[in-house]
Amino acid sequence: MKNHCILKIISPLLIFAIIFACSKEHKSEDVHEFINIAGKIRKGESLFSSLLEKNIAENEAYKITNSIDELFDLRYTHPNDSFAIQIDTLGQVQRLEFFPNKIEKYIVIRDTLNNFITHKKEVELAKEILVITSQIESSLYQSMISKGIGPELVMNFSDIFQWDIDFFIDPREGDTCRLVYEAFSNNGEILKYGDILAASYKGKNFDLTAYYFEDGKNANGYFEKDGTSFQKAFLKSPLNYSYISSYFTGARYHPILKKVCSHYGIDYAAPYGTPIVAPADGKIIFKGWNGGFGHCIKIRHKNGRYKTLYGHLSGYAKGIYVGANIKQKQLIGYVGSTGWSTGPHLDYRIYDNGRAINPLKLKNVSGPPIPKKSEKEFEEIVAKMDKMLKKNISENKNNRKI
Repeated sequence: MKNHCILKIISPLLIFAIIFACSKEHKSEDVHEFINIAGKIRKGESLFSSLLEKNIAENEAYKITNSIDELFDLRYTHPNDSFAIQIDTLGQVQRLEFFPNKIEKYIVIRDTLNNFITHKKEVELAKEILVITSQIESSLYQSMISKGIGPELVMNFSDIFQWDIDFFIDPREGDTCRLVYEAFSNNGEILKYGDILAASYKGKNFDLTAYYFEDGKNANGYFEKDGTSFQKAFLKSPLNYSYISSYFTGARYHPILKKVCSHYGIDYAAPYGTPIVAPADGKIIFKGWNGGFGHCIKIRHKNGRYKTLYGHLSGYAKGIYVGANIKQKQLIGYVGSTGWSTGPHLDYRIYDNGRAINPLKLKNVSGPPIPKKSEKEFEEIVAKMDKMLKKNISENKNNRKI
């Protein structure tokens, strides 16, 4: 009788357990019955139109793209950006992964209320410190690209020396560039760059080495071995130009006036519309038509000693007006051929206390040096970087890990 009672109690529990297990097993099978669809955005398409092409319902595609747009601006999608969709047996999208690059992905999941929620996930990257050497053959850009260095890193390298080297006219064949830099990779493929920790440029006319240093307070940037800042008051030139069509001279034959006259500036020939930036901090003191200079800008720089002039512009950058405060490297206008001009170029002039001086011979002033309290820490970094820069670097496209 006792056993019979126990059996009466246990039996319903056993039955419930069996039903629950079967239900769970059946549910698990349902969850995994997905249709997987992969796709890429083609030229002229958007993610929305690509989803429609994969027979995703318009209202679903709309909700999915709206959800992603909250974290990633889909206007910046590119051809070959990829996506992967999971659709259940009822034809509903349960999950979508969107890959705008090799580092990020955006995961869209349908919740219990049939809304779509997006979250961002980044690939875990390994940080490496690399060293590479490149010798100038044709141009800095081509020489460094040939070593497997990405365009972004080349531009960052040139930015370090932009106060001392004009990379359009100064480099000579045989000049040597070397840099120590951070790289972030996944499965051996470099996906992004970090800081350039040290860089050197050596040749017939230059022997420069820059060390990156930041103390979390005042010092932040590139410095010479003695602690002098690499950043100067004026950039070497205010634009990327093709060549110098006319130098600073007391006498030259003017092609429009048809007579010999003075030219107290540098004419930088460049394609129409080439951006022009401010070579130093300052304030706009003139903007408008200025006779033979055509559309023109004048800037008075911080200490009041120097003024610069930019002539023959095709137009002005947004936010440029008389009285506007300008930062070094800020866009101010575009190359044109207005006024007395025979072709697109920038007439660039510098005045020292009202006297025109040769921009190519400007005695530049360095920024603040390494603070006294940080000198020891900086010296340790210099010693470490010098050791790396002296390493024997393999002359091939594969970057070497230190």
